Amino acid sequence: MTRASDLVDQILALDPGHRDIAAFSTPGAADKAARALRAAKRVLIVTGFSVEPDVPETDGPPGAAVLGRALRRFGARVRYVTDTANVPLVEAALKTLDEPSDVIVFPGGTDGARRLLEAEQPTHLVAIERPARNRNGDYLNMRGISVAAWNPPIDELFLRRDKPRPVTIGIGDGGNEIGMGSALRRIARLDALRARIAAVVRVDHLVVAGVSNWGGYGVVAALGRLTGRDLLHSPETERRLIEALVAVGACDGVTRRREPTVDGLGLETHAGIVDLFRLAARSRVTRPRPILNR
Repeated sequence: MTRASDLVDQILALDPGHRDIAAFSTPGAADKAARALRAAKRVLIVTGFSVEPDVPETDGPPGAAVLGRALRRFGARVRYVTDTANVPLVEAALKTLDEPSDVIVFPGGTDGARRLLEAEQPTHLVAIERPARNRNGDYLNMRGISVAAWNPPIDELFLRRDKPRPVTIGIGDGGNEIGMGSALRRIARLDALRARIAAVVRVDHLVVAGVSNWGGYGVVAALGRLTGRDLLHSPETERRLIEALVAVGACDGVTRRREPTVDGLGLETHAGIVDLFRLAARSRVTRPRPILNR
């Protein structure tokens, strides 16, 4: 047994939604994802989760935009893939960060995924808070209700096996997102509902966090620590990111209210998490310590 001693891991392990994320997360995941992304040349970042028809949530686009900005600073070409309902959210997040708006609307279906990958030739595919199919091919929310009708199957991008195959990274917080197939057995053991909603789409690197945005920030903190560069945004910018999304129609994915919160947590909580990650980015990586049986 080991005890987590890395500050990034400790922040990612915070579980405000009581989703038992410790049961399907892996210490060191953000660091491994950061190392995989360090050499990225062409990146597609997938995000956007609509909880109801034309009602996208505040979790996902901020994390995607912050991660994309960091990768662009290393010279990577970054484009964002989402659906029509989530385009305004991604664009609002990018505008808040003074980043160029380079958003692709997913063309749909298996053939659309193939054509998009052929056109973009990504070296890396990243998903942050994007629903993925379960073992029955449906897309379920955390309540076990199908959201397939208003969330196009963008996970198809991660199922292609064409050569050369991009490195894949998934970031999520519930078990029903792209990438959670890499922890399918652990998620399915939690309870009957989780077994039903669990996504089967796997990735090379899975990062689990209490809130998906935090997972994106954790990878950026790990990148900053790896390279010695200040890559994270400020707590004040975090507040503006969430407010900007609500202004263009986003709602809280848990409360379903159009208010400046993410997963039921207010602005100051998320600003505080960004502050913690900024501290973590300046911290030293330490190895997990063994827990000795006494």
